[in-house]
Amino acid sequence: MTLTIVLTFIGLVLSVAGVPHEYRFDIEKGSKLYIEGTSNINSFKCKWKDVWDPQIARINVSDDERSIWFTATVLKIKTELLDCDNTKMNRDLCESLKSGTYPYIRIELHDATVVDGTFDDPNTFVQIVCNASITITNVTRRVTLKVKSKRLGPGRYSFLSSKELLMTNFGVDPPVAFMGLVKVRDRIRINFEMTIAGS
Repeated sequence: MTLTIVLTFIGLVLSVAGVPHEYRFDIEKGSKLYIEGTSNINSFKCKWKDVWDPQIARINVSDDERSIWFTATVLKIKTELLDCDNTKMNRDLCESLKSGTYPYIRIELHDATVVDGTFDDPNTFVQIVCNASITITNVTRRVTLKVKSKRLGPGRYSFLSSKELLMTNFGVDPPVAFMGLVKVRDRIRINFEMTIAGS
């Protein structure tokens, strides 16, 4: 199931080139992470209802300040706090994701590259490609995330990303309800809409 995302703080550190660096940041209140999907009956959206703890990114930046590498930089999403606005669906989702055994979805960032734009222009989105790993249950898959970012002010940036995944690629059986009458489709989409601030 980004995020990271995820993924959510690349722009802040692109000005710190040269040596490995530890960067502390906050994901601001109002940031969103949600999962969208469909069933044979309707569509659904499950929003993460928690508040992010303060985060630490361990990074190294290229000399041209266009690429960044992460070490041990992981965002954790507690599965039980995904709210689909339906109590039974929440329960079915947690059961499918084996939340009792694997309570977190993990997004680990590996590297990111600015492919278009510059943070010098606050009115323009910067296009970033981020390589990451997503772990659901005990299965980890590498993914590529396309990220749009914009500078909002000193030390503040917005990050937008979206990624389609197949639940079965992570060993997850899509939920089924009402004696098989309602079947969630395999393909889901994780969306990140985040604002971060740091120093």
